[in-house]
Amino acid sequence: MIKRHFFVPAVAFASVLSLAACGGGSGSSDATIPADADLVVLAQDPNKFDEATYTATAGEVTLAYSGESSIAHSLLILDSTGKQIGEKLTVNKGDVVVGTYDLAAGTYAVLCDVPGHGDMKAELVVA
Repeated sequence: MIKRHFFVPAVAFASVLSLAACGGGSGSSDATIPADADLVVLAQDPNKFDEATYTATAGEVTLAYSGESSIAHSLLILDSTGKQIGEKLTVNKGDVVVGTYDLAAGTYAVLCDVPGHGDMKAELVVA
């Protein structure tokens, strides 16, 4: 079961509403990474994750995905057969999106499936 939580402060929310009302623009939120996150993954420029390998403890893993890149990125977790585990997360610059995954011990692939981001891959080792 995946639980998704979005952390957007009221000020950032008001900014998004005002931008939408104006028909566009760019901005970033002040979203912060929750203290209870078991795993933090940063999407960075140019189309990369902040680590090549991540580690986690088997069981329910709370993953915080932070958009530190100038463009949008996704995050998928795939098991050794290529099957997607849980829900895909998507972030824009300044966003923090949190997903909870039930992971057994093993090695997983972490990737971004945005077209042109094929090299944006990492490994997740769960013990």
